[in-house]
Amino acid sequence: MSRVFHVYAKPFERLKLSLFEKVILANSVMLIFVALVGLWITSHNLETHHYLIDTSFIVLATLLGLLVNVALIRASFRPLFGLMHTIRKVSAGDTHTRAQVTSTDTEIGELAQAFNSMLDRLEQAHRDQAMLILQAQEEERRRLALELHDESSQNLSALLIHTEILNQSLQAIPDQITTQPVYQQLSEGLQVLNRLTQKTLDNIRILAQQLRPSVLDDLGLYSALRWLAEDSRERLQLQVEVQLEQVEDTIRTQKQAALYETTLFRIAQESLTNAARYAHPQCVWLSLTQNQQAICLQIRDDGIGFDASQKFAGLGIAGMRERASLLEGSLTIVSQPGQGTTVEVFLPLSTSSMKDSVYA
Repeated sequence: MSRVFHVYAKPFERLKLSLFEKVILANSVMLIFVALVGLWITSHNLETHHYLIDTSFIVLATLLGLLVNVALIRASFRPLFGLMHTIRKVSAGDTHTRAQVTSTDTEIGELAQAFNSMLDRLEQAHRDQAMLILQAQEEERRRLALELHDESSQNLSALLIHTEILNQSLQAIPDQITTQPVYQQLSEGLQVLNRLTQKTLDNIRILAQQLRPSVLDDLGLYSALRWLAEDSRERLQLQVEVQLEQVEDTIRTQKQAALYETTLFRIAQESLTNAARYAHPQCVWLSLTQNQQAICLQIRDDGIGFDASQKFAGLGIAGMRERASLLEGSLTIVSQPGQGTTVEVFLPLSTSSMKDSVYA
């Protein structure tokens, strides 16, 4: 019966009336229907044995009118119910959903359109703010890397030189001036200081490269990913297999080319670090491909895996998703215990930019 009411309610939905006018019209229709039924009954002579039948007929007519009224009012409130459903989804975290704008109800349609516009502005403001934060973060990483390379590394290198000079001066002291135990103690102390300084210098250089590898700025994404794979082999003891396509020319056609390169590099860096820290894989495969619509980065390992449905307190995965969403991309993680992990990133390409690069 609800389907029948829905069919009869469609013309009612197409009326360009306000919600208040629709409710008044629905109740008026019900009252007129009941009044007509009552008029028809009272216009006939009722016999005594027909009272029960006629009374039952009046009750059924009233119930039928009530059902019609409920169906019409429900049809009138359907756009409002849809808007409430959208609000609940947004409150639950699905900020990409939008309310359906209907032309049948001007008031609810305007409300839905205003709600969608508010969500669009909030999402754009959030995207702009996140992009500014990431840009400031990368600039700070670059500044710290330069300071570590230029200041701390130079100071430690000077300390190494002075340590070597002291060691040579100590060896040049005649045996008559100092005793053998004192000479041995000073020599061993200088050697320990030399090794400690050299180790600290190496760690600072590694830290500077991890903060902002100069190869990313100087040679581009292709060379930076190859350097990252080699660094993971040496520093993280990961067996990394690399399959990369040259995507620099495609990225240069995009409006935010630097953000594309930084996003892909940081996601690959975080994925390799997580694989070494948690997955303990035998091998990791890193691939970078492209087509006419998107650039795809995939990092796959044969490690212990994890339950991808669980939520983790760390910021690594959330940060990767945030970086991908800033470019209107997507990041998916597929993993099961004992079956490894696959991280896949799709960054869409601007169609107009791709056409310009093709015809250039």
